[in-house]
Amino acid sequence: MVYTITNCESVGDKRCSWKQFFLPFVVSLPLITHGIESNNLTITSHSGHFTTHYGVPLSSTMLVLGAGVSAPVLCATVDKLGRKFGIYIIILLQGICCVPLLLPPSDISSVLLHFLAGVSSAGLFTIIPIYILEISPTASRGSFISLMMIMTPIGYLSRLVMSGETMMYVMAALVMVEFVCVFLVIESPSYLVKDKNFEHAKRNIAKLLCVTEDDNYVGSEMMRLKNESERAKPGGKLNLIDIFRNRIWRDAMKIGFMLYSVTVLSGSIIFLDQEKTLAQLKTSLDPENMMVPLCLLAGGITGVVLIRFMERKWHLTFAYSLIVLAMGVLAVFTQADLTVTSLRWLPVTSLGVLVFAYGMSWALPTVIMVEMLNFEVRATVIGIVYTFSQIIRLAHIHTFKYFENLMGLYALFYVFAGINLLGAVYSAVAVPRVKGKSVKQIEKQLRRVPILNL
Repeated sequence: MVYTITNCESVGDKRCSWKQFFLPFVVSLPLITHGIESNNLTITSHSGHFTTHYGVPLSSTMLVLGAGVSAPVLCATVDKLGRKFGIYIIILLQGICCVPLLLPPSDISSVLLHFLAGVSSAGLFTIIPIYILEISPTASRGSFISLMMIMTPIGYLSRLVMSGETMMYVMAALVMVEFVCVFLVIESPSYLVKDKNFEHAKRNIAKLLCVTEDDNYVGSEMMRLKNESERAKPGGKLNLIDIFRNRIWRDAMKIGFMLYSVTVLSGSIIFLDQEKTLAQLKTSLDPENMMVPLCLLAGGITGVVLIRFMERKWHLTFAYSLIVLAMGVLAVFTQADLTVTSLRWLPVTSLGVLVFAYGMSWALPTVIMVEMLNFEVRATVIGIVYTFSQIIRLAHIHTFKYFENLMGLYALFYVFAGINLLGAVYSAVAVPRVKGKSVKQIEKQLRRVPILNL
């Protein structure tokens, strides 16, 4: 029996590899649209500013509020109506976002655009990772989820080769392509098992694996999903209060709160603003500000490759450590009364390394969270953690100017370096090993990791 199942797994994975590569790529296309759209916004999903402005405009606040408020609603929706329906909603929202971009500029249209962009970004960073995880083979799920680290910077780079008007039309064209592609998307078998639609789930597993419904691998996969569902709700029901009562899921949420907070407070609000970071050079070595999006893309590509071979916690620890080192150098070169006359290449190189390290790590908290959680609670917990991160982010962007005036830019770099150092230590100590592990194996690790008994 053991031999038969093992053999079926290898055959099944081999047969379906083309489809399981194709679908994650298709559902990741909206992230390119998001990147293009961000070039016209006053704030990006990383809190870095790609358009120069001072203070915090209402549009930026509305984007963060839209993301934070809508995330639990969207996650509850995909638990009720399916992951495919959630992807359709994301694409529909991006299509609606094209309308304000094509209208004459006005305050009302700008606020509306940012709110809708926030709602769609909440779906992008919650629903799409969940769906990709649930259709991907275990060995490749991390790389497929982290495609967002490549797709989003590609959208940012569009401003280097396109005019504003061209970007709008390209965005509209991409949305139309996504609408066509969404009909090719297969509903997640995990959701169908959660919905107790076992026949449909079995049929979709066979479609994903490119085998018949009678194949042994389909039966073993169905058994795994049913066992995972029953383990999450042994009494047959699962309520929100049960999630908070479960120690394992509480610990998973704590890990999410910590990792998402470190990502928000990593200092990206400064270092993604190239002109501000390198202001002490008193000259512009890169008038087009190409370095930041290019290094972000290079880091994303490296991250997608590394995540295929490297344990997530060590990947994250390594990236945070690089960020700390690069920030330490930049802190020295951003002192208020310092004019840089020698070693001018050092702060530029440090900024490149810093953005590169951030580019290879910013999606990892999402990857870790979706891999840790049982599919019965995955969307709910991700929605809660994402909303928490947006509350932190809202407070961060509204207090940043105050702390900058109070402490100075160089002191803030030291503070952010300390936060990333904390993230590196926490990742090494508290984050479980998730690469290639089943949910059950990860939960066993969480039972042994004491994380603030609350």
